[in-house]
Amino acid sequence: MKKTYFRNTFKEIRKNIPENERKRRSETIFNRLCALKRYRNAERIFLFVSFGTEVETLSWIPALLKEKKVYIPYTDAANHTMQMTEIYDACELEKDAMGIYALPPVLASARLRDAADLILTPGLAFDREGHRLGYGGGYYDRFFQSHGGFRLGIGFSEQLTDALPADPHDLPLHAFLSESDYLRFS
Repeated sequence: MKKTYFRNTFKEIRKNIPENERKRRSETIFNRLCALKRYRNAERIFLFVSFGTEVETLSWIPALLKEKKVYIPYTDAANHTMQMTEIYDACELEKDAMGIYALPPVLASARLRDAADLILTPGLAFDREGHRLGYGGGYYDRFFQSHGGFRLGIGFSEQLTDALPADPHDLPLHAFLSESDYLRFS
């Protein structure tokens, strides 16, 4: 019940950020990301491909590919699992059944990877203790259990709140980055 309330509240908050503002702030977040030592030292980046009103990450791919190996999610909805697959060019992406840009399954399954240095993580909301609230499918929680790497939440400043409900199986993030905040958690 509590998580549903927070999900609905933060979906609405994010939806109320005008599109041109979301794009501008997404660019600011990308520039701030590139300035982080954690980013500069990473060779392999796991990047969520933005959907809806999330921080716009699709435009980041060409710049990331110039310097890093870039992995994106490959989800198996039937088994409720997510893996990482390597992308070589943004042109390879196609909209999947949910309307999210992804590699076609034949390419994705041939390029599965098992480790990333930096995992850029979406969410509807983030708190000051490293908890994130996603859409409720548990994909990232299960993914974190089996994939190491520095978990960096990516969102807008309005998505940061003091506290969120968390379950014992929820693995916290290591840090959160927005256009105005960088919080590191213990």
